Amino acid sequence: MPLPNAITMGILKLLTTLPKTLKSEHASVGAFSENVRKMYNREGATGIVRAIFRTFRTTKQYANPDRDTYYDNGIIEKLANLNFNFSRRDKAGRQYFQQLFQQTQKDQPESVPISRSCLQLDPEDPKIIAFYLPQFHPFPENDEWWGKGFTEWTNVSKAVPQFLGHYQPKLPGELGFYDLRLKEIQERQIELAKQYGIYGFCYHHYWFAGKRLMDMPANRLINGEMRFPFCLCWANENWTRRWDGAEQEILISQVHSPEDDLAFIEDIAPALQNKLYIRVEGKPLLIVYRVNLLPDAKATAKRWRDYCRTSGIGEIYLVAAQAFDCQELAQYGFDASVEFPPHKFHATFLNHTVDFANKDFKGKIYDYADIVRESDSLEETESQVYHTVMPSWDNEARIPGRGNVYHNARPALYQRWLTNICRHVKKQSTNRENLVFINAWNEWAEGAYLEPDRRYGYAYLQATSNAILTTRSASEKTPLISIIVPAYNHEKFIYSSLQSIANQTYNNIETIIIDDGSTDNTGSEVKRFIANHPDMAISYNFRDNNGSRSAIKKGITKAKGAYIAILNSDDLYEPERFDFLLNALKEKNSCLAFSNVSLIDETGEDLSSPNDKYVLNIKNKITNIENYHNIVYALLDSNVAVSSGNLFFSRWLYDALGGFSDHKFVHDWSFILRATFYAEPVYVKDKLYKYRIHQTNTYKKLDALAVTETNSVLGDFFSRYKTNFALFNNNFDEKIFNDFIEQRGYRKFIKC
Repeated sequence: MPLPNAITMGILKLLTTLPKTLKSEHASVGAFSENVRKMYNREGATGIVRAIFRTFRTTKQYANPDRDTYYDNGIIEKLANLNFNFSRRDKAGRQYFQQLFQQTQKDQPESVPISRSCLQLDPEDPKIIAFYLPQFHPFPENDEWWGKGFTEWTNVSKAVPQFLGHYQPKLPGELGFYDLRLKEIQERQIELAKQYGIYGFCYHHYWFAGKRLMDMPANRLINGEMRFPFCLCWANENWTRRWDGAEQEILISQVHSPEDDLAFIEDIAPALQNKLYIRVEGKPLLIVYRVNLLPDAKATAKRWRDYCRTSGIGEIYLVAAQAFDCQELAQYGFDASVEFPPHKFHATFLNHTVDFANKDFKGKIYDYADIVRESDSLEETESQVYHTVMPSWDNEARIPGRGNVYHNARPALYQRWLTNICRHVKKQSTNRENLVFINAWNEWAEGAYLEPDRRYGYAYLQATSNAILTTRSASEKTPLISIIVPAYNHEKFIYSSLQSIANQTYNNIETIIIDDGSTDNTGSEVKRFIANHPDMAISYNFRDNNGSRSAIKKGITKAKGAYIAILNSDDLYEPERFDFLLNALKEKNSCLAFSNVSLIDETGEDLSSPNDKYVLNIKNKITNIENYHNIVYALLDSNVAVSSGNLFFSRWLYDALGGFSDHKFVHDWSFILRATFYAEPVYVKDKLYKYRIHQTNTYKKLDALAVTETNSVLGDFFSRYKTNFALFNNNFDEKIFNDFIEQRGYRKFIKC
């Protein structure tokens, strides 16, 4: 490969600064450049500097007979200050270092702050159990095997990116490089887990022929020092120097004999008897990591069951992890198996698609998004298999230069995967306890953790909570829908608007009317409607005028429904609206939807060809929604939902967003854009909402404030767009995004 022109010019510039004696020894720039070219092809920019250093070492004036190195500080300074206008390879080098420096910053663009609320689990919610690694405190054996003070952080802190865009090192957030000898750390972990809806922890249990390692965290729960549901996963394999590439060197071994079986079950009996120990149909749940290593798994299972029956524990529930060579469940005599991704999951190989910083990298890179897409269509199996989701996976820290990396992992994709699984288990007849596993809570050296980190903050925890809530909303067959009707001086329209609610094919509805100080006969018309519909669940509330946004907020505080809808008192619903929207939300695992819109005039006649330029523009935008690469782009272009009355959303989403914003003109647009950070809005192309055009429409009053509010909404969105769920949920294309914001002039809202 020839040297780039910029580098050749840089070498010439260097030579002009050197003494004549050095030039005379290397009078041929071509010969000198050839040496540099070879090193460049081999090592990139580093090779160039190394080649020049070698030249100095072989030049008499700059050679030091006592040390095989150059020593002229002036030359060192010249080399350090040269600007070669680096080629593509060197541009990648700059990107590499920029990536490293960016990760040291406190305020990351993808970081999600801690939630203001605490998720209270319902009995029907999935019970999410996160695998927990206890190797975050030093102990004598690790000191001997790996060096004094070794913990998991020793591995984590030494990782470096192997290619451009490789997220390493992974640096902890709130909890820091913690030491589990501190009881307060474990207490805070439990607090965070509870806050975001984690049901319990499954502690990896290290027991070797009577010798326990790293049992301190689990012991605190067994002994009653802390209260949180837990279970154990026996890591029943030998410990070797696998991380050092010496897998055959055993550090501590398993025995796996009949005597060992009984000693093990007797040793964990206090845990199985603990009231907080996780159970399936009343039976303590015990997971075995590598069931295939048991010489006779059926015999082992029988010994354990017999012991538990005679010792007063009762029946136990045995689960085999689907790791390594785990085969058909029947041959082990166990009750169920649990997935253990990335084991037995398949994804596209990406090594040929990335720009490596380490040309000697011997690991494998896969596409995380492939696994997520597979979860979109799950089928129920006859045998009991518990599903497991991994937030991400990258064990580069464990085996530097040889790691397996699941690239493109991000919180939005994890939320999609977990939502799919949570929804599936609710329909899974064999999973009566609704158990879902996460690998893992804190596998930092394998890049699989939910704990807050410096890059994403609390994003993975928030995604966990979002998945639970989305599934909760979608699981009810006929949830209550609360329709809020803010009314003000619409005596001409209010009766027909309410009649469109009465005409709904979906019946589980309550209607809350907030009359915002009407001075006409709106109240009389409402009372006439109520009298004519005695079977409808409807309430009428009159108050002094305080604006539509305030009326909506007031109505929602009175609402009891799992879903919220709004109907402007001059608009109309189509009869099938809520049947269609509910089905769409359940199908798409979402919590917010809106439909296509019909424009009508004051008399209710269709405006197929509106003359108003604003209305015509909105109509064209709605028509083209499905042509956008992502619905977020359509929403950034304009409020294609048209009106707050066209929004249909879950109550939990409203609460999470803190309700509608205080904007006068764009509160509905602001709401739906903020909602995209939690879920992907569903657009139903059927025309299910009739928006009435008349002289008192809000859009006709747009003024300079509307421009200010628009900039405010866009500024808020782009200040944190990298945490947006809907944008990154699937097939995010950076080029399409950059082209879009350049064409719309939105670059000014993005902070570099």
